Amino acid sequence: MIRPLKATDYPELYRLQQQAYRVEADLIGATFFPPLLQTEAALHKEQPAGYIIRLDERLVGALTVEGETITRLLVSPDYFRQGIATQLIRHALKQQPLRVVSTAALNEPAVALYHRFGFRAVHQVRRDAIVLVTLERDDALDT
Repeated sequence: MIRPLKATDYPELYRLQQQAYRVEADLIGATFFPPLLQTEAALHKEQPAGYIIRLDERLVGALTVEGETITRLLVSPDYFRQGIATQLIRHALKQQPLRVVSTAALNEPAVALYHRFGFRAVHQVRRDAIVLVTLERDDALDT
């Protein structure tokens, strides 16, 4: 079941973020991956909003948003390739317009997922050793 993210979920969100971003860092070959440097206290201070999926009492997926931007999309490595990210994006798009997301250009699974929802690459920038791609979506598209 998908539900809104609550502040009480932040400790689990932090753990999920650490697990998922370690996998992404390995996938793109990054030895320095800034999202892994965020502390749990910084996450609490950020107060992210969004949506989560729990299965078997466990937080297995999360999508956070700020305005019309997806700020993080996380899935537990134990639940990769099971449609969790797709469910989160589909749900979020029904709740609000989402037009922008950034990810590592080398994160081909994420880029492909965003393409399926109508996001298209509009800009790339190098941050340290990572090339980030910004994708934008026309909110008039069907979800």
